[in-house]
Amino acid sequence: MFNRRFMFFIVLWLLTLGTLWWSWQGSIGESLYAEQSGISSARFTQNLNGNWSRFSSLRQAWTTESERSQGITNQSFLTKGSSLALPSSARFSVVTKRLQIPGEWSSRTMLLTFNGVQGHANVYLNGISNSQKIGEFEGSGGANELEIFPKAFRYGEDNILLVELTGSAEQRATLFGSSWPKSGYIKGDIRLDAVVETTIVPPQVSVNWFENAAQITVSTDLLHRGFAQEGPWTVYGVISDGSAGLAEQTLIVDPQESADRQPVTLTFTLPDARRWTIEDPFLYQLHLTVTNNKGDLDDLSLPLGLRTVSLESGNWKLNNQTIIISGEALTPQEEYRLRNSGELESWLISERQKGKNLIYFIGQLPDEIWLRTADRVGIGVWAELPVELVPSKRLPQPDVFRNVIKEKMFHPSLWAWTVGKGLDSGELAQTYFQQAEKEVQPNLAFALKLIPNLRSGLSEEQSIFIEGPMIKGVWGEVNVGTPSSAGVRWDKEQIFAGTWAILMVFLAWMNIRSVTWRYKEIGDKKPKRRLRNAWLWNGLFVIARVCMVAGLLTSGLFRIPIHVNPWFSHLWPGIQLLQAQSPWLIWVMFAELIIFIRLLQIGVVIPHLPDTPHEVGLIYWLERRYRWAVFIAIGWALMPWGIPYYVPILGYILLVCLFMPIRIHDIHRIGGHYRQFLWVPGIIVASLFVCALFYLADWFFLWNMLKPLTESIIQQLQTLW
Repeated sequence: MFNRRFMFFIVLWLLTLGTLWWSWQGSIGESLYAEQSGISSARFTQNLNGNWSRFSSLRQAWTTESERSQGITNQSFLTKGSSLALPSSARFSVVTKRLQIPGEWSSRTMLLTFNGVQGHANVYLNGISNSQKIGEFEGSGGANELEIFPKAFRYGEDNILLVELTGSAEQRATLFGSSWPKSGYIKGDIRLDAVVETTIVPPQVSVNWFENAAQITVSTDLLHRGFAQEGPWTVYGVISDGSAGLAEQTLIVDPQESADRQPVTLTFTLPDARRWTIEDPFLYQLHLTVTNNKGDLDDLSLPLGLRTVSLESGNWKLNNQTIIISGEALTPQEEYRLRNSGELESWLISERQKGKNLIYFIGQLPDEIWLRTADRVGIGVWAELPVELVPSKRLPQPDVFRNVIKEKMFHPSLWAWTVGKGLDSGELAQTYFQQAEKEVQPNLAFALKLIPNLRSGLSEEQSIFIEGPMIKGVWGEVNVGTPSSAGVRWDKEQIFAGTWAILMVFLAWMNIRSVTWRYKEIGDKKPKRRLRNAWLWNGLFVIARVCMVAGLLTSGLFRIPIHVNPWFSHLWPGIQLLQAQSPWLIWVMFAELIIFIRLLQIGVVIPHLPDTPHEVGLIYWLERRYRWAVFIAIGWALMPWGIPYYVPILGYILLVCLFMPIRIHDIHRIGGHYRQFLWVPGIIVASLFVCALFYLADWFFLWNMLKPLTESIIQQLQTLW
């Protein structure tokens, strides 16, 4: 009988999980405008932004796309996938796109470039086997480039590009982070370039000032992609003001044996250089060209702004002029909205008119379109590296962000970096900060602390602290606006909790009115009517209490205040994903899981009790000591009137502990031992403890973070005492 009932609840629980999976709400997100980082007139370019097909797995994606290639278009709703416009703020696991390559591209190497990827990407072309995998990379928000040999494409017919994204390294490394959800973002430009054998790598620029004269050093690389060296190469660079060339240089680069990459440095001098300022955001144009005797040509054109930024005595200086920072923080949600509507420039102009001179990007790297627009408008940008709430043992080496930093630092509007947020004060963290500061130079480096008296490894001037909705310093302030409240995201919870409390009061009263029955009556073959009624009300109260506990768990899940602090709201995407699901399905899943655990516990206990009682009858008999749960239900219903959520939770735990001696006495009185009741809860607690051991570094991190705060509170209390 028990096995049959036990299997019934397993099947019921699996059906609920299946329904939850069926109705699973993924990240909807918004399509985003993006912009290419460099312009070339010599490269054949195909823009891959726009419509892609989204799937839940790589196998499903390839199976569906293969069927479509054969003219089979009647896929079921389970396999056909959905449409997704990239770039987008929506998370996804797998996307595919069909593209055709012109025949004239067949003599060139293809460069597939992804901008703004967050997650670990595996990229396939025309298949999903290892031989059809064209590359993989860890995306941190910058540009990632994959080289594809021409023979990999099918010319004159559709090619299928497949991109699989799993959780990013930052998602896994953060406090209590994990690889779930196995998905990521692509928030930047996607393109395919056909290039010649030798190409120019996007350059780095440094400027030395001699009064009004600027000496501009442009450092780049020539990247050779062919088997044969076709040098020498002529590298030509020119800086213009948009109408005429102001400085130029030509350099001959000879081939070197076994050198796929050759560094090139060009130096330009502008006698009366015009500085980029907030009031006059002037941009020069830098044009680089490389050619060889064979006639191959590659070029890049980029805007170039000349400015200096420094931190002296706590003050920011732009072009040696002190500026008081009045900044506005941009949350990811607001950034998505502005990029989706195309209001970037108008929004930046309006912020300038309000007296703002800096935009702080929270939890993300600014896309190229933001930086180029800020360059034109004349407003500063403060960016963050994706290192936040990371235990010291999992801190990355700062040089992994070197390419991203160099790519973004080409823009004169980018002034500062927050190289770490919410790290502890250990030696590893301090070493990380010192190395990260070197990586972002000559721009400014800051460490954002959660506790003021923590050491960061940077100077006190570079250590910033969140004060409510603001970051403040001698240099000025950055405002993030009014933090969003957590709220109750289970819309019908108040009505449901009130109704459930009334139901439990009614059931508790009917149980009190029912006849009192004893343990030996559990196995009664012919119970009298009054006993049957008592069992009925006992059984209904069991179900009501379990559903109440499941409701409290569901309420707790939807009350996790991940949006209260915008500085860290993006770090746990798994919680956001769960809160996007139906609370009713989650409630049913919790209720069935609790019943399943209770049945399992009773199944272990029954063989050790006198007379081997019926499992359902034993549950009814034990429920007599849980009638106090009606007060917890009332507390849950009174939450809208000011009762904190933790009151019914703590009350439930307290009453369970308070009535435990009585329950133990009941079991001993009938001739049993209560320790058998502890096997299943003990196994669950032990399993949770083992899981917690995998996050040992996270617990130490919390301890190190909270220890200074605890010591400060104790000192204040001692002073008051």
